[in-house]
Amino acid sequence: MQGIAPHIVDIAIAILLFFIASCISKGRLKLIQKLYVASSVFLLIWMIAILGILCIPDSRTNLLMLMDAITCSACALMVVSTLLISITFVKQFQHLPKAYYLLYLLPVLTSLIVFTNPYHHLFYRNFSIYVSEVEFGPLFILSGTQYYVYCIASIIISLRYGFKCRNKGISWQASLFAAGLGIPVLVNLIATLKILPLPITATPLAFLVTIAFHGIAIYYLNFLQIKPTAQENILNNISDCYAVISSDGFILNTNQAFEETFGESYGMKVDTYLQNAVDALEDRKKDVIYNLLNFFDICKQSISVISYEQAVWRDNIKFYYSVEVSPIFQKNNMVGVVALLKDVTELKENMKREQQNLSRTMERERLASLGQMMGGISHNLKTPIMSVSGNVESLGNLVTEYELSIDDPAVTLEDHQEIAREMKEWLVKIRGCCSYMSDIITTVKGLATNMNTSDIVEFSLDEVVKKVQLLMNHSLAKNKCQLTILNKVPSDLLLSGDVNNLVQVLNNLIDNAVYSMKETGGEIILNPYPEDEFIIIKVIDHGPGIPPEVKKKLFHSMITTKGANGTGLGLYSSEGLIRGKFGGSMWVEDNPAGGAVFYVKIPISAE
Repeated sequence: MQGIAPHIVDIAIAILLFFIASCISKGRLKLIQKLYVASSVFLLIWMIAILGILCIPDSRTNLLMLMDAITCSACALMVVSTLLISITFVKQFQHLPKAYYLLYLLPVLTSLIVFTNPYHHLFYRNFSIYVSEVEFGPLFILSGTQYYVYCIASIIISLRYGFKCRNKGISWQASLFAAGLGIPVLVNLIATLKILPLPITATPLAFLVTIAFHGIAIYYLNFLQIKPTAQENILNNISDCYAVISSDGFILNTNQAFEETFGESYGMKVDTYLQNAVDALEDRKKDVIYNLLNFFDICKQSISVISYEQAVWRDNIKFYYSVEVSPIFQKNNMVGVVALLKDVTELKENMKREQQNLSRTMERERLASLGQMMGGISHNLKTPIMSVSGNVESLGNLVTEYELSIDDPAVTLEDHQEIAREMKEWLVKIRGCCSYMSDIITTVKGLATNMNTSDIVEFSLDEVVKKVQLLMNHSLAKNKCQLTILNKVPSDLLLSGDVNNLVQVLNNLIDNAVYSMKETGGEIILNPYPEDEFIIIKVIDHGPGIPPEVKKKLFHSMITTKGANGTGLGLYSSEGLIRGKFGGSMWVEDNPAGGAVFYVKIPISAE
């Protein structure tokens, strides 16, 4: 066995060199990988020193003492590096704080004591190649205790974190790490207690198993890496509920928020089936799991992300969650889903409040607009009503005068005819006022009808132009006016809304243009054209134009340039239709050639 031992150590050294070279060849090392390489290097030095002990002649006592000191020092430094690996894993260090380097202080002091033993004999009172002749000093116990403390601490730290973590994979890997450390501890304990006659190579060879286990965990099972640990930490710290569910409805993993919200109250815990959690729930809670199962099936069938909204009862309070179910693929096969549930209760309440505020604002604007319109209507009706009242009084006076003149011989036939003519004149005035008031009422009724229509369709400017021409032909011909169409809007460019509303607006503008040119006649131009994301429609006349004091009040109050022949409601209602029904605007400018140019600006329909 003594002759085989050096060869075994040689093989172990070769394996270690392979591990170290493989790690270094991977490029830039993370902290956890650097510590792993450091522990491997310390074990390599330990192995080389053991090989030296095996190969150096017994007569070279001083050299053997040096090799032994190296083994003690390398062992102490290795177990500290292993402890730092565990600490880095748990603390998620990317850079090791300087304070943790103090853990190397005791091994370094122990190494100094071992190397200087011939001067104080605190470690060995008597050094010998024969175990029976070795006498240990008081500091040897400190060195051995240090070994066990560091190794056991590493095992406890790893297992504690692994059991605390709800991820089965990480828990298993932590167990693997602890087992890798447990083997050399057990071997060393057997050797120290002399339960079995083990050679000096037993403990370092056992640590070779540790290095192998740790290498598998770090490089092949992604154990002790910052990224997955950090990801899990992030998931536990976010407020959204997160769960990983297998294809058969088995809950594999959840975060803290999910566990607090759905764990106890809904029975949706790790290592349970969704279907099994339903039976113990009240009806209003069952919907949460039923809907999740239903959309889970839809997600599996469609192989796509599914989103829906879910009401959730917590402590007899109703909350709303936005649920997103996303498929998980492994080698092109769907193996499960990730369910992400976000509390949107506050968002829904805010949206509801904003909607209510918007409704109130729109109602206030509607009432203000209605009040403005009613004020204008009352102002426009006041004059004809007073006129009717005065005319009726005057007519009444004539009737009284006629009645008194019937038996008066001084009143001639010509006088009676004069009274009749005056009565007819007052009747004409009354009819004129009534006709004016009727026009106002008709206009208001048309405005109310148009404002309440909701026949929204997509249409082209060609349709509008044809209807305008058809409806305005008679009025244009009667007043010796010509309508020139300069339509530059492509036929495939569409507007959205009620086509009759736009026809009414353009008819009103053209009718106003006709009225302004009734004495002279002439050309009226209808010129629609596209501009950016809008369609501009110009109605150009060559009339007398609009006075500046009137122009600034147009569209904002019921004002007219037609005198007694106008109500002022046409432009007012037209602007309301364009703004309210089409999201557009209206304005007027002077025509450089004389007259006015009215503009209508409407957004183009989104395709």
